[in-house]
Amino acid sequence: MPRLSIIVATYNSAATLRRCLESIFSQDFTDWEALVVDGGSCDGTVDIITAFSEKLHYWHSRADRGIYDAWNQALKQARGEYVCFIGADDAWTSKHSLSTLFEAIGGREIDLVTSRGTLRDMDWRPVASIGGGWNYARLPRRLGLIHPGLLHRRTLFDTYGPFDDRLRIVGDLDFLLRLPANVRVLHVNENTIDIQAGGISRRQFWRRLSERYHVHTRCARVGRLRAGIYWADKAWRMPIARMLGLPY
Repeated sequence: MPRLSIIVATYNSAATLRRCLESIFSQDFTDWEALVVDGGSCDGTVDIITAFSEKLHYWHSRADRGIYDAWNQALKQARGEYVCFIGADDAWTSKHSLSTLFEAIGGREIDLVTSRGTLRDMDWRPVASIGGGWNYARLPRRLGLIHPGLLHRRTLFDTYGPFDDRLRIVGDLDFLLRLPANVRVLHVNENTIDIQAGGISRRQFWRRLSERYHVHTRCARVGRLRAGIYWADKAWRMPIARMLGLPY
């Protein structure tokens, strides 16, 4: 079985998917498998997937209920010890990204491996370096870590369940909130992933905030009162961040 399953969910991603896939296939760490789950694209995305199909462990193209449904479908096919999810508009920073992460793991049994990423604008120019380590206490208020490229031990999904496919934007946060305080975590303080700004979480800020509130209210260690406080904290910061051109 491979050490890593890399899952890419796509939908009408022809403009960026080739860059994403080429960054995977160029890695000098080779103990991985790649899975692409497409939501039924009609813009040439499937042509790109089929061009690379011999290098993919699994792919399909059919209608789904969104990114978390797509990820859950891919998880059923994934065989890796670890699983990571990257967007079709993201790319590994260099050919050494995966070897950097797995050299840091070594022979240890780690549940989550976090790293840093470079946020890039729509013209692929660097905007900011983002991402920190796991902080169980601060997680509900500030996610801190970046989910693209985050390595999850696959058994976590067996223990704590798949993604909630009723969500559209914060299913990754919802999953991480289910993890216990004693989860074994390693942070690699290097930029390993390039993330293109302008995704759904940025374009649909108020929906993201609404989903966060819903997820927080059903989380036992947050509750309705704190959920409201966290909602207000995000809401007033957004206009300032937008004015300054910062991530929000």
